[in-house]
Amino acid sequence: MISSMTGYGKAEATIRQKKVTIEATAVNNRYLEVSLRLPKLLSEYENEVREAIGKLVSRGKLSMTIVIDDNSITPQMLKLNEDVAHLYHKMFRDLKAKFKLSGDITVSNFVGLPDLFTVTTAAAITRADVNKLIVGVRKAIGNLNQMRQNEGNALAKDMAHRVRLIETALAEVERFQPRTLERYRQRLTQLIEDILPDGQKLGDAEERKLRLDMEIALMADKSDVTEECVRLRSHCEAFIATIKAPGDTGKRLNFILQEMNREANTIGSKSIVYEASEKVIRIREEIEKLREQVQNIE
Repeated sequence: MISSMTGYGKAEATIRQKKVTIEATAVNNRYLEVSLRLPKLLSEYENEVREAIGKLVSRGKLSMTIVIDDNSITPQMLKLNEDVAHLYHKMFRDLKAKFKLSGDITVSNFVGLPDLFTVTTAAAITRADVNKLIVGVRKAIGNLNQMRQNEGNALAKDMAHRVRLIETALAEVERFQPRTLERYRQRLTQLIEDILPDGQKLGDAEERKLRLDMEIALMADKSDVTEECVRLRSHCEAFIATIKAPGDTGKRLNFILQEMNREANTIGSKSIVYEASEKVIRIREEIEKLREQVQNIE
């Protein structure tokens, strides 16, 4: 069954006794586009996260945010450079003595001094921690895909209903086909009789009648939509079959709609009675609604 490209999924993982929250959202996009926000502790594993996502999602603009709820898991620690501190302290004493400065040397004098502290890295994340993270990522994407599948099922039902409406309207167009030529004959006969001399009828001249029959035959050929109706009905069947098929079907559905629209336009250009034109307009409306929905299908 088809799957929507919009959805939301959330999961949690535990890394070094700290809770990690993973949230993923997805919207329509022609290709797969992944945007990640990772804490610095996990930034070096971005490629592994992207790879896990790529195996589960094929299309859509996906955003994932991974948050470590407790900042105490930060990988950075500060270490005082005592030798540097002693050097700064000696410089302050020398300055006081040289320039006869008053006041005591306090901690505030050391604030902002360069190289006073060294940033060190705590114990690295283990492979077991990374595996837990990837499991959480897959779970979040799994929940997102479940939501996409549910929405896809609803879309499939609605689209199938619209295809049935198209088929119903198409049957009406075919039903109007015999009337089309008869109405054209009546209109053409009346037009000719209106321009003939008073008292003269079309039937009085065999040549005129023959030319009229030839014109009707020519119009019958121009207005025949049998082949177009057969092809459009075939496209409708292909559309329904594709909805039920497994895998990524969005691109194929879009192609089928292009063919459906092409046949509908041809039928519309050949229609010469109002009733048939009205049904063709309805068919075009439903095709356009289907086109909008297909843009949201993976």
